[in-house]
Amino acid sequence: MIRDQTGAPRLQVPRLDIEPGERLVLVGQSGAGKSTLAHSLLGDVSPGLHVASGEVTIDGIEALGASARQVRLLRRRTCFLDQDPGAALTPWLRIRQLAEENAVTRGLGIHYARELGLPVDDDWLRRRPGQLSGGQRRRVAIARALSVDPGLVVLDEPTAGLDPDTARSFTELLLSVTGGRTLVLVTHDTHLACEVGGRIVTVDSGRIDESVPPSAPPRWPTRKAPTLAETRPRLAFDSVRVSHPNSAPIGPLDAVVPAGSLVALVGRSGSGKSTLLRAAAGLHSPDRGHVLLDGEVMAPRVEDRPRSHIDSLALVPQDSSLSLAPAVAVGRRLRRLARDHRTDLARICTDLHLAPELLQRRPGALSGGQRQRIALAAALLRTPDVLLIDEPSAALDTGTTHSVLDCLAHAASNGTAVFMATHDSRVVDRCHAMVALRDPKS
Repeated sequence: MIRDQTGAPRLQVPRLDIEPGERLVLVGQSGAGKSTLAHSLLGDVSPGLHVASGEVTIDGIEALGASARQVRLLRRRTCFLDQDPGAALTPWLRIRQLAEENAVTRGLGIHYARELGLPVDDDWLRRRPGQLSGGQRRRVAIARALSVDPGLVVLDEPTAGLDPDTARSFTELLLSVTGGRTLVLVTHDTHLACEVGGRIVTVDSGRIDESVPPSAPPRWPTRKAPTLAETRPRLAFDSVRVSHPNSAPIGPLDAVVPAGSLVALVGRSGSGKSTLLRAAAGLHSPDRGHVLLDGEVMAPRVEDRPRSHIDSLALVPQDSSLSLAPAVAVGRRLRRLARDHRTDLARICTDLHLAPELLQRRPGALSGGQRQRIALAAALLRTPDVLLIDEPSAALDTGTTHSVLDCLAHAASNGTAVFMATHDSRVVDRCHAMVALRDPKS
């Protein structure tokens, strides 16, 4: 049993046996305890949690309370990749160094990168993590993890943030490269769970149930997007082109996000959606063109923008760990934002299905979907004129995604312009307009 810092039980598993070479899929709603269980399988307990009773044994080694020598041995036999792959990659190292730094055989990390569909030419291998898309960083992290030749592989939401076609082909590649190994996969996607095969375990409120197969996701309610009360451009891209070194340029993009609207930015994984959002936020300078706020050209770099422009935009990145302080309880920041901007924290938390007890935890004690909603709550509390969101549904089950989009629609009804990078048709269906990017390689 694992409890949180208040003493409340977070995980209660009487017994779970995993056979060598078995595929085990953990499914359940956001915050059900899937990631906590996955971490505990490797003897790892997130900050703010503690083991109240029980043990975890891997190949005869007790993982909880193992000696330093046993920990080193377990790390050579296992690998874990969590929901935030960017956090696992040292930002200043080049991709070649990252893929090979732990490899048991020279070239093994690059071999797996190639098997996972990455372009492993010399120019690409000289890039750093910040020059890759979220999907590419995830694949590099998996190749790096597999380069230690582990017997047990634990993957937490490996297809989050990928478009459907890429996710389908990536799943096939993933199963191919992990063949013969013991695989534990965490997902809220029941379709992916069925494609992976093997044994499916449902996690609900920290308990497991193998007798209940995962139900099909509920049908997404058909809703006609409301008529816009305003049509004046709040955010605009004027022939904006962005690029990374050694990659094809993205754009030029001409697009308008009116005040009071939800607009989707769509395209395949790696097409440049995240980079364009960062350009709007002043975190990636365009090669040419301008980003405008209420008709006024904004400086390319955020440090050169006036305070009025900085306060008018809020960015919610796909990697929620980038916007949360790891050592601070999330409620502390949210309460400060609510006080400074005179906004209703209780209402936003209710709308985003964030229970009051979650605010007492640090980011490391939350699931990926909970961290994502905390980051969104922080942005909404600022009441920005423009809200930029990267993959709002990536780590969420269908029901929670529905609630998040209702909350964003409420913000839009109050005049906020919401611009969302997404591959999720459920998100696109709720938007007033869509901007499509073509693959820069095509």
